Order: sequence, then structure tokens, then C-alpha cells
Amino acid sequence: MNTSKLIRYEANKLSLGVAVVFCIFFGFLGLHRFYVNKKNSGTAMLILSLVVVGLPVTIVWSIVDLFLISDMVCSYNNDLADKIEQHYYHPPATSV
Repeated sequence: MNTSKLIRYEANKLSLGVAVVFCIFFGFLGLHRFYVNKKNSGTAMLILSLVVVGLPVTIVWSIVDLFLISDMVCSYNNDLADKIEQHYYHPPATSV
């Protein structure tokens, strides 16, 4: 990876520490899932936690996610690296 690709990757990669803090303190709201770009499941967690009956479900879900968050961040960062690499090999077409 050349310097410009590395700079772009470092500027946009996600932090595992931030994801874990989001999961611990705001996990029941699904904030950690929004952070790793899992918007559908994040929205589901948010809606469930607003419903009193769903709150225990989202609490358990966020505890399970504490064990999965590392893989979520790693997957996001790998996808980011692939997108950056692909962008440099196949830049978007520019109209003249």
C-alpha cells in the first residue's frame, strides 16, 4: 500500500476502543452497530429499546455484541482497505 492509500485508510478506519465504549455504555441503543455501519440492526436495536418490552432483549444483545465487536470493526476496516485499493486500480470515470 503506498503512502496516499495508507493515509486515506488511517483517516477513515474505525477504532476498536471507541466501538467497545459505545457497546458498553450505549449498546442497548445500538450505537455501536451504527458506528460499524450496520444500520439495519442498529435501527432494530434502537426501536426495540424504545419499547419497554424490548429493552431486556437489547441489553442481552449488546452483551453478546461485546464478544463480536472486534470482528465487526475488523470486517469494516478490511472492507475499507479493499475499497481504497479498488479505487486506485479502478478510479471512477470522470466526465469531460
